[in-house]
Amino acid sequence: MKVKRDNRVVILVICIILICVVTSLGFKTHGEVEEIVQEQFNEQQLLLARQAALGIAGFADERVTIIEILARDRSGDEIANLTRCFKTIYEETSGFYSIEFIDTNGVVVYGYPEYRAPVGYDLYAENRSSAFDSARDLRKTKISSPTPLFEGGLGSFIWVPVYKGEEFRGVILAIIRMSTITDRFLAPIMQNRTGYVYMIDHNGKSLYDGARREAIGKNYIKMLNENSTSEGWLEILNEQINGSEGTAVYLKERDNESKSEQIVAYAPVRWRDEIWSVAISVPASEVDHLIRSVYARQMIFLGTVIAIILGGSLGLIAMFSRWNKTLEAEVKSKTSDMIRMNKELLLANERLKELDKLKSDFVSMVSHELKTPLAAMRTSAQVLNMGGAGEETKREMMDIILRNIDRQTNLVNDLLDLSRIESGRMDLKIGSVSLDSVIADSIESVKQAVSEKGIKLNVEIPEGIALVKGDREKLTQVVINLLNNAIKFTPRSGEISIKARELNGQVEVKVSDTGIGIPPEDLDKVFDKFYQVDSTLTREAGGTGLGLAICKGIIEAHNGHIWAESEFGRGSTFIFRLAKCD
Repeated sequence: MKVKRDNRVVILVICIILICVVTSLGFKTHGEVEEIVQEQFNEQQLLLARQAALGIAGFADERVTIIEILARDRSGDEIANLTRCFKTIYEETSGFYSIEFIDTNGVVVYGYPEYRAPVGYDLYAENRSSAFDSARDLRKTKISSPTPLFEGGLGSFIWVPVYKGEEFRGVILAIIRMSTITDRFLAPIMQNRTGYVYMIDHNGKSLYDGARREAIGKNYIKMLNENSTSEGWLEILNEQINGSEGTAVYLKERDNESKSEQIVAYAPVRWRDEIWSVAISVPASEVDHLIRSVYARQMIFLGTVIAIILGGSLGLIAMFSRWNKTLEAEVKSKTSDMIRMNKELLLANERLKELDKLKSDFVSMVSHELKTPLAAMRTSAQVLNMGGAGEETKREMMDIILRNIDRQTNLVNDLLDLSRIESGRMDLKIGSVSLDSVIADSIESVKQAVSEKGIKLNVEIPEGIALVKGDREKLTQVVINLLNNAIKFTPRSGEISIKARELNGQVEVKVSDTGIGIPPEDLDKVFDKFYQVDSTLTREAGGTGLGLAICKGIIEAHNGHIWAESEFGRGSTFIFRLAKCD
C-alpha cells in the first residue's frame, strides 16, 4: 500500500508540474500574441495615415502644376485670353474653389466663378500683399498657409507669378478649400469605425477634426496650454509639427473625468514648402477586442490540454502494475507534444511577421511604382485636354505619358512572370541556344542606358563557345535584368564587364560592375522578391525588387544555378551556370 501511495503522490506532483508548465507557456504565448497584434494594428493605422497623406500631397501638387503650366504657356497672351482659361480649368478639373487674376497693382481684376471672386479687392489697401510680393519678387510659386475664407471655412492660397520675359504681368491666385481635400481623403477613413481623424499645419493649427468641427481653425497647442485634458498629446503634436511619422499613445479625459488610452498614428503631408500632418486616433479598446478574441481561443486550448493532463493522471492513478515506467512514458509524451506545439506556434508567428513584411513591401512598391506614373499621366492628359497648349508642351506631355505607360507595362510583365514562376506555369521553349548571340542582343537593349551614364562595357566571350539547352527569350530576359541591375548601381564613368566560359560540362556567365556592392549579410537575400538592399537608394534609382527574383526563377527552371558575389563598396558580380548541349 505504501508503494501505491508513493506512486500516487509522484503522479500528483508530476500532474501539478505539468499544469504549471502548460500554464506558464500559455501566459508567455499570451504576451507574444498581444505584442504581435498591437504591432500589426499600429502598422495598419500608420499605413492608413500614410495613404491619406500621399493622396492629399499628390492631389494638391497636381493643382499647382496645372496653374504653373497655364502661367508659363499663356504668359504672352492678352489678359482676357489668359483669364478665359480659368473657366475651362475650373470645370474640367476638381478641387479648385476659385481662380483669380491679380494685376501688377495688386488688384483682383477677374475671377471664376465670378460670384466667388472679389473683383476690385486691393491687396495693398487691405495690407494683405506679402504673398503677392513674394511670388512677384522670387518669380516662383508661393503657397500660403490655410487661412479663413470670406465665405467661411479654410482655404489654401496658391500664388503663381506670370512673367513675359522680364515683364511682370500679374499673379494667378488659385484657392483650394480645405474641406474639399478633407472630405475626399480624410472623412471616408473612419466610416463604420470607432475613433476620428485630424490634420494640423506646421504651427499646430487644426485643418480638420472629424470629432470636433468647432476646433477647425483653432490652434491645438494653445488650447492644450490653456486647458490640458489629455496627457501626452502635446508631445505627439510637437512630433507632428516637426514632420515626423510614427505611432504613440496618450490619455484622453472623458466627460465623466475618467481617462481612456488613445492610439495615434501620424504621417506628414509634404506639399512644396508646406508641411501638414494627418493623424488617426482610435481607442486602445479596439486592440483589446482583437486580443480578447485570440485569448479566448488560447484559453480553450489551454483548458483542453489541462483537462487531458488531469484525465490522464486520474487514469494513471487507477493503474497498479509497473506504474513508474508508464508514468515516465506519459510525461515524456505530453512534454514532447507541448514543446512541439509551442514550436509550431512560434513558427506560425514568424511566418505571420514575414507575410506582414511582404505585404508592406508590396504596398510600398505598388504605392510608388503604380501611383506615381498614374499621377504623371493624369496630369499630362489634363494639360493636353486644355485648349491652347503649345506644340512643345504637347510633345512633352505625350513623352511623359508614353514613358509611364512603358514603366507600368514592365511592372505588370514582371508581376506576371513572377506569378508564373511561383505557380510552376512558366512555359519554356527549350532548344539549342547560343549565349554569345543572347548577350549581344541584351547589350543592344541596354546600349542607350549605358551611353547616357558614360559607363564602359567590357565583353569577353571566347569564340565558338558551346551552345546551352534553354529558352532563348527567357535567357535574354535574365541577361537584360542583370545588366539593368548593374547599370542602376554603377556610378557615372564606371565599368561593367560580361564574361563567359565553359566549365565542367557547363557554360558560366558573369556580369560584374564597379558599383556600391552588397553587404555580406544581404547576399543571401538579394534574390528574394521585393527585397532591396538599400531602399532609399533603390527608390531613387527606381525598381520593384522583382528583377533578380525573376532571374533566379528562370535559371532554376533551366536546372541551372545563379548566385551573387560582392565586396561592399567595390562592386558586385552575378554568376549563373547552365548545362551545355549534348
